[in-house]
Amino acid sequence: MKVFGLIGHPLGHSKSPKLHKIIGSYFSRQLAYRLFDIDHIDKVKPLIEGLKNGTYHGFNITIPYKEAVLPFLDLMTPKAQKIGAVNTIYFKDNQVIGDNTDYDGFLYLMEQQLTIKKIINPIILGSGGAAKSSYTVLKDLGFDTVVVSRNPKDNQHFNQIISYDKLLSYSYDLVVNTTPIGMHPNINQSPLDESLVRDKFVIDLIYNPLETTLMKYAKHSIGGLDMLIVQAFKAQNIWFGEEKELKDDILNHIKEINYNKSSKKM
Repeated sequence: MKVFGLIGHPLGHSKSPKLHKIIGSYFSRQLAYRLFDIDHIDKVKPLIEGLKNGTYHGFNITIPYKEAVLPFLDLMTPKAQKIGAVNTIYFKDNQVIGDNTDYDGFLYLMEQQLTIKKIINPIILGSGGAAKSSYTVLKDLGFDTVVVSRNPKDNQHFNQIISYDKLLSYSYDLVVNTTPIGMHPNINQSPLDESLVRDKFVIDLIYNPLETTLMKYAKHSIGGLDMLIVQAFKAQNIWFGEEKELKDDILNHIKEINYNKSSKKM
């Protein structure tokens, strides 16, 4: 049995172990999946050693370590290099390799959004690892995206980054939230006031709750649940060296049995 895990902090909201076991069951993959809630990046070192010696067979990386883990890698895939952050790591050919399947998950969300409405001017809230993968997808799709951050600074990954107080001077039709604001248990919080999104479209990468306060404010919104499933599925393909297809019926079944809207916690 192969052993995988999620590295991040905090992880109390995570359902990744259950999700990965369900995905694995569709393809007869025997696996265990654990949560590694570490409060400092230095504590990742023994986990990387475990990856090298075969104790573990791969990790997902989440907030706040998608960039901080980079010094522990020997190699990054071209996609991860372009993004500047990783969410999936594994050991192959005696090298610790970082990849980014958040890209695939967000691309799936954008494809859903673009079937609903043509987007002209998207903005991204946040400037961390999730923002970088979302920004790269939007750039590859041909968008010139403005990034909004509490601490705007020059960043080689973004063409334009502004503070929240400058947002009123910009025209935008899609808001992509990559911040944790509004995530369980702080479900009444929102990174933007209702007046800034009531006539906009929103993609919120948060999946717990299924509908955030920001999403409720918007004209139309998509949550992060599909992205969570797609990125996990892609990560498993990498770890097992397979190219399985995530068909719509499988994705919908996963949502129905584990993430239905009647669930209070995910």
